[in-house]
Amino acid sequence: MSNCIVAPDTRTFERFQFTFPEQIESEHFIVHFTTSNADSQFVNEQWLNLQCNFGYAQSVIELAEYALAIFMEADWEMMPPDCDEGITDEESPNHCNNFGGNALYDIYLANDAVGLVAPENPYPVEPYIGGFTSFMQVTPLGNDHTFVPDWSVHVIAHELHHAIQIRYGTSVSGEPGNYAYNGWLYEQTSTYMENVIFPASYHFLVMMGNCNITSPLTYPEISIDSSVDIYQYRSALWQKFLVEAYGDSTINRLIWEGFGLETATGNPVNMFPIYESALQTVTDGVTTLGDAYEDYALWRYFTGSRSRPGEFFMQAASYCTANLLAIEETSTTFPSEKGGARLVKLLPYETNLVLASSAYDNLLVQHISFSEEDEILMSSIEVNGEESFFQLNNPAGDNHALLITSEYTAEPGEEIEFTLSNTVPFMEGDITGDSMVNIQDIIVQINIILHQIDPTEYQMLAADLDGNGIIDILDVILLVNIILS
Repeated sequence: MSNCIVAPDTRTFERFQFTFPEQIESEHFIVHFTTSNADSQFVNEQWLNLQCNFGYAQSVIELAEYALAIFMEADWEMMPPDCDEGITDEESPNHCNNFGGNALYDIYLANDAVGLVAPENPYPVEPYIGGFTSFMQVTPLGNDHTFVPDWSVHVIAHELHHAIQIRYGTSVSGEPGNYAYNGWLYEQTSTYMENVIFPASYHFLVMMGNCNITSPLTYPEISIDSSVDIYQYRSALWQKFLVEAYGDSTINRLIWEGFGLETATGNPVNMFPIYESALQTVTDGVTTLGDAYEDYALWRYFTGSRSRPGEFFMQAASYCTANLLAIEETSTTFPSEKGGARLVKLLPYETNLVLASSAYDNLLVQHISFSEEDEILMSSIEVNGEESFFQLNNPAGDNHALLITSEYTAEPGEEIEFTLSNTVPFMEGDITGDSMVNIQDIIVQINIILHQIDPTEYQMLAADLDGNGIIDILDVILLVNIILS
């Protein structure tokens, strides 16, 4: 299942009716389950028994109450009641007997998914008149546990946030009118909220540390609204970035309030103006969505082996190192308007570049290099025509990078194509970097061998003429031959 919100017109289940039902109630929830082995479900080509136990059910309801208290303290909307307890006619289809027995929020321990939330009936109460009631399912984990294990608590936070989201609306991006129209937003936010509720949960951290899946680190060019290869769960990194970069956790709720108000109009909802509005609110009008795209690219660059303690993402050292492109003569593309980025690795000598693109006026380009003291040096590169030439400063002589993103203009997105090339080819033996090979290069090379200087990456590349990773007398002989020839 790529989305754990299941539309009424596509799901193959309703509220589960157990042969021998049990239930536990709390202030806001009722958990439905069975301790009998009489009931099973046919899921994913296999029969799964529904038997559970009171300890596990009690753990689910306690975790749900704990999570809800945190959401309410942060001023999120409460899940709406699913029935009116004032209706006494038991023959009425709206009687609470048809909705779990009362107006408490219903959680069923069943096997249709690890967790899911099912929208049920419209709840057109101001200001979010596009909202719905819902119920939840959580797996009983094969009755193997008497409490929800630590590695599974994130499911409660994730699904409860779905129930809250549905109070704002169910205009869930694809094609307008399609139920899954903004489904990526639901999964993206709920996945981020897992660690808001349970900071020690490692579900999201495991995803960010996996370099073999589709994520904002392995494929930084993918739009933040993509749902390819369940990207919508991993793109919670965007939500995490918004909070950590701009220091205001209310931005997530502001996004959902904007979504709810737009859903209430009955029109298809475009999330990106809502993102822009929320950013403007939390930064007092300082940061645009285009600015955020640039910042997001920068934060992703400093992950994994490039992470820096105390800077950028917390836990960045445990993330996959964001994927970089090398300069190629062939063209490269990425989608505009929606947060995709191309992170380009530059070798030490690649400082004279030309960027060619017909969409040059929609490109934002940043250059990252480092001082000799390893301080980050950032500069914005002006792209002023279909062919833009620029010379980059690389004082440490180490690898550096370009971060290429798209401006946000509120226009429909399109694929941006560009070509990036180095205008000055690498010259073997030019250890000093002055575009000449002469006796000065031999002097530097010998000083490297004698450990009189600490070479930069560029100097190592230029001085290691036999390419064996060691600079020695054989390289000096080769350099002399280059000069004499």
